[in-house]
Amino acid sequence: MDEEELIKKHSGEWILFFNDEIVDHSNNLEKMLRLADKKFPSEKYPDDLIKISKVLSGDIRLL
Repeated sequence: MDEEELIKKHSGEWILFFNDEIVDHSNNLEKMLRLADKKFPSEKYPDDLIKISKVLSGDIRLL
């Protein structure tokens, strides 16, 4: 499986959480990482309050 097929198979949106609340979302992980660094600098906020997760789109088969 090439990279393009892999990306298409696992498409979805990245979600930025702060203290278990959704702050923003995007298809671009780099954007989410930059936003997290800008809004919640590591010297000011503990790492365990900031999370980035991906929500997959389409049909998901669980085996």
